[in-house]
Amino acid sequence: MEYTGSEYIGEYVNGRMEGNAKYILPTETRYVGEMKDGMFHGEGTLYFPSGSRYDAIWEKGLVVKVSLNSPIWTRLEKSLRAIMIVEMASITRPQG
Repeated sequence: MEYTGSEYIGEYVNGRMEGNAKYILPTETRYVGEMKDGMFHGEGTLYFPSGSRYDAIWEKGLVVKVSLNSPIWTRLEKSLRAIMIVEMASITRPQG
């Protein structure tokens, strides 16, 4: 899961990211929460440069429960499709 230009602050178990951690993508989107076997797993929050946040419970890198606290997100999402939205938002570079 590590991308070029990303920064991981946390522990490794058997060479994989694991435990409480902070993961910063090149787009400055930050994940703060639990990792297991190199994936988001457990409680964790994505913080976007815009100030939005995405609070979720993750299982093997997929969202299983979401609470959204942001002016952009206005309703509760309970769809695995939500992870695709987060991935696109975190890897889209700003124009200009």
